[in-house]
Amino acid sequence: MSTNLKNKIEASDKNINDLLKDQKFFIDYFQREYRWEERHMVALIEDLTTTFLNHYDANHERQEVANYPSYYLGPVVFSESDGCNSIIDGQQRITSITLLLIFLHNLQKDRHEKVPISSLVFSEKYGNKSFNMTDDDRKDILKALYETGEYHLKDDEDATVINISQRYEDIHKNFPEELQDDALPYFIDWFIDKVILVKIKAYSDENAYTIFETMNDRGMNLTSSEMLKGYVLSRIHDPEKRSKLNEVWKEQMLSFHEWDKDADQEFFKAWFRAKYAQSIRQVKQVLKIRIMS
Repeated sequence: MSTNLKNKIEASDKNINDLLKDQKFFIDYFQREYRWEERHMVALIEDLTTTFLNHYDANHERQEVANYPSYYLGPVVFSESDGCNSIIDGQQRITSITLLLIFLHNLQKDRHEKVPISSLVFSEKYGNKSFNMTDDDRKDILKALYETGEYHLKDDEDATVINISQRYEDIHKNFPEELQDDALPYFIDWFIDKVILVKIKAYSDENAYTIFETMNDRGMNLTSSEMLKGYVLSRIHDPEKRSKLNEVWKEQMLSFHEWDKDADQEFFKAWFRAKYAQSIRQVKQVLKIRIMS
């Protein structure tokens, strides 16, 4: 790859159809777990459905949805290398959008009039179907939700799978009944065509990590330990070693969170203090140097 291309950053507005249709996205090694809470999903559902209902009229023809106003859902950042697209920032929203698409797919299963949205969730190549958002940890739950609308949690599920299950239930509980009948295809048309995100694409891991440091998902600020994970893993160039360390890191974070949701940050604060700080006053400066440099 040329130096000019490596340093290039592109930005363009995309509706959900353009962003997701027949695409493959990998969740990169320095991405965090999916950890949207109920309040985030409820806010998203309320924002989307309220915006739509403010302009929907049962007397409208479906093509009139094209004149409804757009809804801006923020930026998403990708890194493209060797033909692979990695999600750098925005996987919280893309995961949530995917869950809503799966819910809408299940709502319209028995309808004669269906809006084609399957290609926004998974694509097929040489007879093999795979989800557009590629992550082995999520494959089973996404498959179950898409096929049956249900998933039975196991005892050893990680935080991402648990949150995906809970947020899907939040959609089920909070999606307005008035949109589940005649208005449903209108809403789906609007959702995939008029909900807009800005796609930012970088062509190098260095630029991608810089963008990752400076951007946050909707309502979900990065914790210091998440920043530290990204910093450490970005310095490991062997993919196999990086993947192995990522798994070890995730397992250790899960162990910390069994004690307390902030235990990981308290651990690193104590470790940096013991290792580097001469006084309590130096702790914040040490963390800033070690994580952000």
